[in-house]
Amino acid sequence: SKWESDQAFPETEKLITLSEKFGCTVDELIKGNAEDSFASDNAGYDKEMNRFTAAICAGTAVVMTGLSLMLLLNGLFADLSGKEGTQQLSTVFVGIFLLFVAIGAAIFIVGGIRHGQFVKDNPNIVPFYTDRQKKSFRNKFPVLIATATVLVLVGVIIVVILGGLGTPENMSEDNFGTLTALPLIVCVTVAAPIFIYAGMQYSKYDIESYNKENNPDKTPREKLPSAICGAIMLTAVIAFLLMGFLGELWHIGWVVFPVGGILCGIISMFFSTKEK
Repeated sequence: SKWESDQAFPETEKLITLSEKFGCTVDELIKGNAEDSFASDNAGYDKEMNRFTAAICAGTAVVMTGLSLMLLLNGLFADLSGKEGTQQLSTVFVGIFLLFVAIGAAIFIVGGIRHGQFVKDNPNIVPFYTDRQKKSFRNKFPVLIATATVLVLVGVIIVVILGGLGTPENMSEDNFGTLTALPLIVCVTVAAPIFIYAGMQYSKYDIESYNKENNPDKTPREKLPSAICGAIMLTAVIAFLLMGFLGELWHIGWVVFPVGGILCGIISMFFSTKEK
């Protein structure tokens, strides 16, 4: 009765015996929750979330790599074959970029379908992450975000420095502008998957939100944020393709994606705050 009312702790020998009996550590008996030791990931939630995160990161990296390659080829070779040849080469380079887009889209589709099936089969997950696991990633999260942010800033700084050097005599202004923007695109290509990984892994540990998000009894109002975000990102893709094909603005068209991501974040925060 003294143990249960926190008036006294068991003796060391009894603590060791109890820890062996219940299959947990002495620390968990004294200052933790021994039930955490028995929680298990029977549905394979952690493996699936890691796999889904990897798919989204990989798809994004492939698309951004295709964009970087297209800009590099345009900047290096577009001036070497005259006006007509330049147009032909640009078409070839756009085709290469679209090939990367197709590969990225395939990764997105496969990962999305598999994840959707997992969510359908497992709409409710029993929490199993320990406080130690959650705390460990929360300590890594700011480092990941800071690293990705610094990468983008480094890209911006390089672009500013190159822009101040002036256009070389043997290169057109348009091609030099394309090559100038390339360092930023490369930095974003590396930073974007880091941002995505950090965000998706952070959400992974919030199983309560996962259960709430995938509740089959959700009202249309509760489904509204996801629908709006989906529409925003679809609009971003259309805008990017229109800017590229109609205005040949591939080198700056990528901006629509971070803008769309920011808008989705604002909408999610708005509905979350309103709900609270």
